[in-house]
Amino acid sequence: MSDKLIAEIKSLKQWEGHEERVEELLSPIKVAGYHAVLDTGELPVKTGDPAPSGIHWMLARSTTPQSELGTDGLGLRGSFIPPVSLPRRMWAGSDIEFLNPLKVGEMVERRSSFDSVFHKQGRTGNLVFVKIKHDYSIQQELCIREIQTLVYREPAKPGDPEPDLQTIPYKPLWERSLVPDSVLLFRYSALTFNGHRIHYDRSYCVEQEGYPGLVVHGPFQATLLLDLCRRNKPEVPLKHFKFRAMNPVFEGGKIHICGKENVGTGNLWIRGSRDELAMKAEASW
Repeated sequence: MSDKLIAEIKSLKQWEGHEERVEELLSPIKVAGYHAVLDTGELPVKTGDPAPSGIHWMLARSTTPQSELGTDGLGLRGSFIPPVSLPRRMWAGSDIEFLNPLKVGEMVERRSSFDSVFHKQGRTGNLVFVKIKHDYSIQQELCIREIQTLVYREPAKPGDPEPDLQTIPYKPLWERSLVPDSVLLFRYSALTFNGHRIHYDRSYCVEQEGYPGLVVHGPFQATLLLDLCRRNKPEVPLKHFKFRAMNPVFEGGKIHICGKENVGTGNLWIRGSRDELAMKAEASW
């Protein structure tokens, strides 16, 4: 790690404890959008209905003014998100506790705080990880607590090593498949008010960030795994869900959403079009 990056990490630690609060009404149309994008068939939605797991990623989003966006479509670093200099940002994973249900028609408050920052040396260069704590509450009752991990990477370079295409040693008990296309990725970006261009601007994604195509959102993949749990255990509420993104997946390739139930827990994963491990997760009920 260079002296410059060492100094940057030290400076970024000053952001620890920085907070952001946003409120939003959990409206029927928001939940209807969730069900439409995931093709659950669960319509119509009424006030008072329990909201599906993963809906919190669509709620109380940061509304960054257009003039304060970076070239990647995200908010300029240095507002709530600390100013990490490495250019490529990805959602690496989350650890989520489901404490109380969110219900349609309730006002939800998100309170986010910058938790920590640290450096790792990856196969393709420097990695900077940022952890953010998100609390989602209704009338001061904590409903969901999430520790989110973001990773910042160096620009893609010719000769970077190929991804580690791990496989899963389990046979799935549950499995469904999906081919994400640009329309699906755009609709999910719209629901989550996510301006990150890697999900909808193909020329930017390929020419500026070096990806082979539009990137499937990490939280969308995680939502597919949560939805797999709901489809197979509809009467049993989740207590805990932890996921880690392993390899990016891209538009047009078939993905397989898989799960294996244990006693009170489950192993979940997504396989990409090359049979690679794209995401792995653990759930408990």
